[in-house]
Amino acid sequence: MVNAKKDSAKAKKILNHFGKNLDILLCHGPPKGYLDKVSGKYGAPKRFWGKHAGSKIILDYILKKQPRYVFCGHIHEGKGKTKIGKTEVYNVGVSGDYVLLDIN
Repeated sequence: MVNAKKDSAKAKKILNHFGKNLDILLCHGPPKGYLDKVSGKYGAPKRFWGKHAGSKIILDYILKKQPRYVFCGHIHEGKGKTKIGKTEVYNVGVSGDYVLLDIN
C-alpha cells in the first residue's frame, strides 16, 4: 500500500509537467473505471475479481486535459477501446497484442 501511494504521488507530479498540450499519453495502467475490470483469467488474486483496478490519477488527468489518445495495458482482460470525453483510450491487452491506428 505504501508503494502504491508513492507511485501515485510520483505519477501525479509527472503528469502535471505535461500540461494540456499532450496528444498521446502512454501509461502502464488504465484510467479508473475504464477498461480496468479484473477477472481471474490472468491469475489475479480472487479478492480483485470483478473490481476496477485502474488509476484515479490517470482518469483525473484525462478528464482535465483531454489528450487525444491514451494507450495503456496492465489489466489484460480490459483489452479494448473506449472514449472519455474527446480522448480515445486503448487498452492493448496482453503481450503480442497491438493497436494499428491511422491518425491522418
